[in-house]
Amino acid sequence: MSKKTIISILSVLIFIILTGCNEGSQDPTTEQNNTIQVAVTSDSGANKLDATSYEGSMQLYTAVYDPLVKYGENGKIKPGLAESWEISKDGKEYVFHLRKDVKFSDGSDFNADALLFSIHRWKNKKEHAWLKTAETLKKVKKIDNYTVKMFFSEPNALILNELTTARPFRIMSPNSVKPAGDPNGEFEEAIGTGPWRIVSYEKDNETVLTPNQHYWKGKLNDKKMIWKVIPNAQTRSLALQEGSIQIAGGEMGKISYQDLKMFRNNDKYKVESERGTTSYFLAINNQKKSLQDVKVRQALNYAINKENLANQVLDDNGSPATGLFAKTVPFVTKENSPGYAYNLNKAKKLLEEAGYGAKGKELKLNLVFQTEEFPEWKEISEIIQNNLHEVGIEVELNNMESTSYYHSLWEKQDYDLLLYRTYADGLNPQGFLNSLFAINGDGKGIAYADEHLSEYITTAGKAITNEERQEAYDKIFSYMHNNAVTVPLFYPDNIFVHQSDVKGFTWGPIVDNPVIWNNLEKEE
Repeated sequence: MSKKTIISILSVLIFIILTGCNEGSQDPTTEQNNTIQVAVTSDSGANKLDATSYEGSMQLYTAVYDPLVKYGENGKIKPGLAESWEISKDGKEYVFHLRKDVKFSDGSDFNADALLFSIHRWKNKKEHAWLKTAETLKKVKKIDNYTVKMFFSEPNALILNELTTARPFRIMSPNSVKPAGDPNGEFEEAIGTGPWRIVSYEKDNETVLTPNQHYWKGKLNDKKMIWKVIPNAQTRSLALQEGSIQIAGGEMGKISYQDLKMFRNNDKYKVESERGTTSYFLAINNQKKSLQDVKVRQALNYAINKENLANQVLDDNGSPATGLFAKTVPFVTKENSPGYAYNLNKAKKLLEEAGYGAKGKELKLNLVFQTEEFPEWKEISEIIQNNLHEVGIEVELNNMESTSYYHSLWEKQDYDLLLYRTYADGLNPQGFLNSLFAINGDGKGIAYADEHLSEYITTAGKAITNEERQEAYDKIFSYMHNNAVTVPLFYPDNIFVHQSDVKGFTWGPIVDNPVIWNNLEKEE
């Protein structure tokens, strides 16, 4: 081969390489400008995102699937895929009038048949029996193409609230399963009417979403959202600083309280904060003999300095708790949730009366918590340990990985104290009370078993008018306070941190739909 030929070939190769680089240099820039990268603590489960299951990330459900009705401020129920509805006087029949301008992300129509498919897919499944909507639904009837009627065995004020939640009652396309339209078919693909659709997924790495071009609220800008799995809170903060993610926060990817001050003091970032509906509290296992004495439980409440937790440890990113639920939750009042003031002397006196302390037995308790989803819980647990040591209670801390933690709560109940949080959606307060404090069919409770409390909770669930419900919840919350059923700790704010060139941040209605993602834009 001649030297001239070699030079010609090299010239062509160099041209191709340079041309390729030039073309590639445009695409990454465009990609970068149109891509929002979000930190999440764990795998999204996008390949198993059946709308009628519990397999994936709560936030991913709300991005892909719409609810029949939506949860609004102060618990107000708003139209979703149902533009209106009527409830019979006895509270047992619900008629939903569906929107006529809605398509799924695959272009197929949303109508009564599609709704019936989703309902029949979750109806009668044992795993949904803890939800009143599933437990009491007798039958469902198609009135016409855009009207559906549900028949329930008993009235329950929780039905509309449950329909707002992230799962398992959101609406999926009949084409999501194989064979298509079979309520018992095998799940294949997440096809919803929500603003986003899943385009790729790598387990334990990332989930890529693009706008649903059939979205019924209007066509969205051409953009991409990538949810990156970053389990460690410190690593999430570093990723924000490096620019490999643009936004992190909420329950899906918390930033540690220690790092928030740094971001607040840097113009390159914006810290978004609002009062939330979640609360942190200690669940007390009253199946343990030492915790069956109300004086011991009251002593725990008096011994923990909640003001210190709120003001110093958590740097004012919330407020000290008085009752199990925050004041942002419907039916919570100052009167029914007065709280326990910090008082070491009262705590010591109550413990002595219960047979513990300087002249009695030593009280030893284990405290279970996890930091994968809630990195601040380690510091909170250490403060609680120190507070209780001051009144003679020795606490052993047990930081579990999240799967073992939830197993300890829901299955084994092998803890004395467990650091937990209330829900932050339409299940407050009734659904959360049902799940943790109502005695189930086998006579057992989860966090606290008490026949009187369980009866009050059941009665509240059947109350229909607001006046009846307020009276019922007054009774529940007052009983929980007087009997020190839990140790309320802290009402955390909802917090997200994003780079300052990300504009359009808008809060979502619930913590499982924390941000209106389609409003976010990167400034060029």
